[in-house]
Amino acid sequence: MTSSERVLMEKKQDVAYITLNAPPVNIMTAEVMGALTEALKNAADDKSIKAVAIKANGKAFSAGADVGEHHPEKASVMIGAFSTLFRIFGELEIPVLMAVDGAALGAGFELVMMADILIASERATFGQPEIRLGFFAPVGVAYLPQLVGSAKAMEITATGRSYTAQEMKEYGLVNQVVAPEELEQTLENVLKQIRKASPLILRMNGRLIKKLKGRPFEDARLEAEKVFLEELMATEDVLEGINSFYEKRAPNWKNK
Repeated sequence: MTSSERVLMEKKQDVAYITLNAPPVNIMTAEVMGALTEALKNAADDKSIKAVAIKANGKAFSAGADVGEHHPEKASVMIGAFSTLFRIFGELEIPVLMAVDGAALGAGFELVMMADILIASERATFGQPEIRLGFFAPVGVAYLPQLVGSAKAMEITATGRSYTAQEMKEYGLVNQVVAPEELEQTLENVLKQIRKASPLILRMNGRLIKKLKGRPFEDARLEAEKVFLEELMATEDVLEGINSFYEKRAPNWKNK
């Protein structure tokens, strides 16, 4: 199976659907991470796309990275692919949705940390077990504390145990927990709402959320107001949104 077959991408209307397709457990080899990076770059370059939806075929969302690629003489290649992938995630301005069924462990768990909206089935499990093999998780130690707090991040990364979807919802990582047979429809329901927005304004919104994260409130608010007045108010889509409201019709976004 080639790398393009292990990561599938399909554009449906204004959403890029990316599917991990290396069953049964979707191991994140350097090759798979490279293919996923290319798919995300393609989505980022298409200004008509409003969201990225990531799913997986197989019994696990992803059981993690290839342990063999962690060997000292191979690790630099693996970490290079890993680093590029997560840099691209950090640069994306459109919402990333993930639908997780089965296990998301190790690098698979780090992958789901990149979801802006994470939907999990009741049988999904999450964890950072690599500590038990003598490794730590780079994204786990760098980003997980921001998502669940330092104490919980320490517990997750240091114990290596698995957590249920409901536990991760309680910690704030998972948005919704649904029955496995409802996972696909729940994803589509969220996407239906996102599709109502202008792709241009969605990107502006996403860019600011990432840029202003962690900044003092007053500083962040003033920056957002500046962009609102100087960039948002200069778009055609803001006028289209206002006109559609008064004319009681769906907006016809110009994406400019």
